[in-house]
Amino acid sequence: MVRDIMHDTFFLQQKSVSATPFDKPVAMDLLETLQAHADACVGMAANMIGVAKCIIAVNVGPFHMVMFN
Repeated sequence: MVRDIMHDTFFLQQKSVSATPFDKPVAMDLLETLQAHADACVGMAANMIGVAKCIIAVNVGPFHMVMFN
């Protein structure tokens, strides 16, 4: 599901927590949101869609990648 981009600076400054295998739906939402905004960005963190988890999604040329920490 494509989510809205978070602009709340207070939320974006909060420390994210480690991701778990149960966060796969968040990762899929993050990837879909990144693909929907491919004209404006090449990478996003989960906090940018309102989830304080250590997950990022990036476009590397033709490849789309999600990384958990």
